[in-house]
Amino acid sequence: MDIFDSAVRTRGDLAGVFEYEEMAEPQNASAYFYLYRKEAETVGSVLGAIHIRSGPWPITEADIAVQWNDNEQRVGLFVFGALVAVFDVATGAQYGGQYGKDFHPEIPWS
Repeated sequence: MDIFDSAVRTRGDLAGVFEYEEMAEPQNASAYFYLYRKEAETVGSVLGAIHIRSGPWPITEADIAVQWNDNEQRVGLFVFGALVAVFDVATGAQYGGQYGKDFHPEIPWS
């Protein structure tokens, strides 16, 4: 099952986008979190990408949430309610990724 979720900043200029795509073979599946700039009604460009996971992953759309923080400086990806990746649009920094590995990176949010 392919899963897609996104959240657009109030100004309408940037979006955080999660994509999990299953291929013909489950071991070829991949999940990425993107920072996307909206440039026209249907066109835009990817400003950054964080690799989240490769391989089969038993998740559903209900397990994923993309959200902006209160001042809309950071957009984050939450998996099962836990923050796993962030783009900081003010500094250009990227945090997190590699979900399911044996480490827990520090990810700023507030």
